[in-house]
Amino acid sequence: MMRFKWLSIAIITLLISSVVRAEGITEQQYSAIKKLGELNGIALNCRFLAETQRMKKALVLALPKRRQFGEVFDAETNTAFLSFIENRSVCPKEAMLSAEVDAAIVKLDAAFADK
Repeated sequence: MMRFKWLSIAIITLLISSVVRAEGITEQQYSAIKKLGELNGIALNCRFLAETQRMKKALVLALPKRRQFGEVFDAETNTAFLSFIENRSVCPKEAMLSAEVDAAIVKLDAAFADK
C-alpha cells in the first residue's frame, strides 16, 4: 500500500512539473518552490507552524497568481511530509530550520524578481 502511495505521489509530481514547465517557469523558479515545499513538509511534521505560515506568505507575495505554482508547493510538501515519517527523521532545532527557510525565501524572491 505504501509503494502505491509513493508511486501516486511521484506520478502526480511529474504531471504537475510538466504542466508548470509548459507555463514557462524556469528551473530556478521551480527549484525555489520545491525547496520551500520540502521545508514545509518538515515544518508540519515538527509542528513549527510559524515557519509554515511564513513560507506560505512568502509564496503569496512572490509568485504570479497561477494555481500550478501552488500545486508544485503542495505536492512537494506532501512528498516531504511522508518521507519524513517513513524515514523516521528527527526534527531539527527550530532556529536551524528557520535559517533554511530564510535562505529559501531569498532564493524564491530572486527567482521571481521580475514576475
